[in-house]
Amino acid sequence: MSYKVGDLVGKYTVTRDFDSANGGQCQWGFAEYGGEEFFIKKFLNPVYPGSKAPGSEKGKQKRRDQCYQFEKKQLAIIKALSACGDGGLVVRTIDCFKHGDEYGEHYFKVSQKVDTSSLSNKVHTLDEKKRLFVMLTAAGALKILHQNGIIHLDLKPDNILIQEYGSRLIAKIIDFDSSMLEGESIESEMLVGDPVYYSPEFARHIATFGETPPPTKKSDIFSLGLIFCRYWTGGLPVFPSSYNYVYEAILKGKKLSIPSKPVEETKTEAPKASRLKGTLIQTITTVTPDDTDPTSAGIRQLIEKMLLSEPEARLSISEVHQSLKHLFHHGGLPKLDTMKESEVAKTKLIFGKNLKR
Repeated sequence: MSYKVGDLVGKYTVTRDFDSANGGQCQWGFAEYGGEEFFIKKFLNPVYPGSKAPGSEKGKQKRRDQCYQFEKKQLAIIKALSACGDGGLVVRTIDCFKHGDEYGEHYFKVSQKVDTSSLSNKVHTLDEKKRLFVMLTAAGALKILHQNGIIHLDLKPDNILIQEYGSRLIAKIIDFDSSMLEGESIESEMLVGDPVYYSPEFARHIATFGETPPPTKKSDIFSLGLIFCRYWTGGLPVFPSSYNYVYEAILKGKKLSIPSKPVEETKTEAPKASRLKGTLIQTITTVTPDDTDPTSAGIRQLIEKMLLSEPEARLSISEVHQSLKHLFHHGGLPKLDTMKESEVAKTKLIFGKNLKR
């Protein structure tokens, strides 16, 4: 069932027809309660079987058990998000419930509604200071999550809303459906996201059905580095065209480079045999980074340190946030001699160039 304006979902009255655009395995819309409008999402799976649901009792109990696990995970994330505060850089979930009839109930999540800027998909067109401030607030949002033990695991531009706040644009992180708590054990089949922004270790963990170490906070750093590359340049890092994704190139030991201008992108379907959907193929043009601008050079160096192949070598979100603050206020990064020798060597290996010291 797709809900329409005026329908009642629990205590919420729908104010915008539900839609599945960019929703994955969900439908979404807006709803009102107590004079306030909220964002509401309906999960297509799992469905809690009711008394008249088809199937054997054993099968229905198995589905109930799956629902209990889903509910337990979502409630744990909501509890952790509650420590992030209201009205800040994290758009937290405020309600989660089941709704349906005797045949079955779907899960719904409700969160704060954010009025987004028309520039959400055009950050790279903004002037330097505005781009830096968007990146600074995005890093600030992820810092709040990581400080509260939350690993997002599905960071992508669609999940970072850009909102006008006075004369500035600020970033707010949304959508914690795929998130996990630090130290939590989750079956690899339950981990989903957009492969365009997968870290190498995340993709490897899924592809090996959990036989390799699970993703950590450093996986978020990698995804945010790819987003920052798009914010600053309009495109992803340049990698060989024989690969569909950045993580594939890195896992094969290929070198990346940060473009100094936008690259052309074309979406195609992923190979049918792949578990990873929504392939993004990049058409590469040769670019020469402009190292004469200290801010641009600093941003590229920061992104490179976020995209290192080894998770342990990447910066923490606190270091990313601190670097962006320095760039915003001083126009450049702190001296690279504060960087560990091992980090310098690995950055050279991945990006195939010498870092100025």
